[in-house]
Amino acid sequence: MLGLGSLPLLTLAYLSLAQEIPAPGSPSIVLDEGIFIGKRVNHTDEYLGISYAQPPVGNLRFRFPVAVGPYHGVYNATLFGDVCPQDNASLIAAPGAVFLDPFETLYYETFPVPNVDQSEDCLSLNVYVPERTKPGDNLPVVVWLPTASFLWGGGAFVNGAVIVQRSIQNRQPIIFVSVNYRVNAFGFLPGQEAKDAGITNLGLRDQRQALRWIQQYIFNFGGDRSRVTMWGANSGSISAGFQMLNNGGDSEGLFSGAWMQSGFPLPLNTYSELQGTYDILVNQTSCQGSSDSLDCLRRLPFEEVYQAMLAAPAAQRFGRWQVVLDYDFIAEQPETLLSQGKVACVPFVVGCTEDEGTIGALNLTSITTDNGTATWLINEGLPGVSMEQVEQIFALYPSDPAAGSPFGTGDLYALSPQYKRLAAIIGDIEYHGQRRFFLNHISGHQNAWSYLSKEFKLPFVGAVDLSDLLNIWGPGDLTDRVINFVAHGNPNNSSGVFWPQWTIPAPHQLNIQNDSSFTVEGDTFRTEGIDLLMALSIQFPE
Repeated sequence: MLGLGSLPLLTLAYLSLAQEIPAPGSPSIVLDEGIFIGKRVNHTDEYLGISYAQPPVGNLRFRFPVAVGPYHGVYNATLFGDVCPQDNASLIAAPGAVFLDPFETLYYETFPVPNVDQSEDCLSLNVYVPERTKPGDNLPVVVWLPTASFLWGGGAFVNGAVIVQRSIQNRQPIIFVSVNYRVNAFGFLPGQEAKDAGITNLGLRDQRQALRWIQQYIFNFGGDRSRVTMWGANSGSISAGFQMLNNGGDSEGLFSGAWMQSGFPLPLNTYSELQGTYDILVNQTSCQGSSDSLDCLRRLPFEEVYQAMLAAPAAQRFGRWQVVLDYDFIAEQPETLLSQGKVACVPFVVGCTEDEGTIGALNLTSITTDNGTATWLINEGLPGVSMEQVEQIFALYPSDPAAGSPFGTGDLYALSPQYKRLAAIIGDIEYHGQRRFFLNHISGHQNAWSYLSKEFKLPFVGAVDLSDLLNIWGPGDLTDRVINFVAHGNPNNSSGVFWPQWTIPAPHQLNIQNDSSFTVEGDTFRTEGIDLLMALSIQFPE
């Protein structure tokens, strides 16, 4: 998985936030015997930093999230809670990073970096509500699962008020919730020790607990617990997919739909295949040689565990602190579960940008020959693939720049002789192939829509990964489709181009063109190549 982790996101400014006294007349909400004092911004009431689980510190480090007890007293809900311990090192190779500058400028204008602390006491969420909403109004709810590669990020990095305010303007008011969950080593500890303790994929379990909290408390905010849509991009989208695959596909009534952008459940390493990651962590601490290394890790000072987490080279961290196949939260490989129909039967939308693979390919501009690309495929892209299979890929993905990504740009932007070929292959392995596989296996059982964003087509990187978020948080026309889906389980809002469902006999998708116009086209591009890469991806997971 190269996509979102490659973005040099978020040089966090970890500044101490002064405690604020809520202004007189501030909005408030009662949960159990506690009163949460929020703040009103324009026409949105914001309740920030509400704990949905007990702090996973001390003996609760590397354990399941534990539900909070009944709330008591008065809580200041005007500030974001701390984000979970994270690593914000750039994963873009230095020679290619300059080509992302125009996109980063647009991205940070839309998503300014917040001033937030990080700590283990981080399991909180933020609720954005149309002003004066009250219990019984039964507004639909959307839950934002943050992007950022399972390495960094959190609920504070998006402004939910943008979406709520647009929904008010559309006369379709919704409630927006953003969630912090454990990332990096604190949330995705692999290895036999983690498996034996039953604590694999803790970040996904945190998300599940947050969804349970919403079921328990969202009515107090005026929400409808029967209409809860998961929404995410990249790792947030992957998370939504895994929540759909958890528990044999039984949603437990925790969600009623999913909007997924540029991230789908990929073939996984098992917990044992990443044993070396666990060992690296232990061996960088005073727990090296301990008879019970996991118990020892729980008792260490936070700073020692945190520094050990960062000991692996930055370029390796993306592949180490990740979701694993644990035969527990994730019972089988995702493609097996999808093939068996063990997936939550809820309506969903899946989307990609046209040039998903360009960020990953920026790391590979030193590859300049067919042999170099073949070596990368055999060792990293599809580890274990044969030279004969590489030749099949080459026949469908020629080194001709006009055939590569950014697509539709002719011979332009060939940063290296293999850059555009690699960008096309990476994008189809990790995004377009996974999206089609997801659709092919479950669209016949539930309502499904798909889109392709060609908007914000930039030099060298094209319609790059995450660029569709710039439309939604603009806000733009795609925002209205999101809101309508959250409200009604259908992205069509009775205006503009009709967006047909994606079906196997008629795989139609909505295309967002570079001029922001919508068209409907067949989802049939590069079919032979994508089918080959998907089959090989299942056989040879990264």
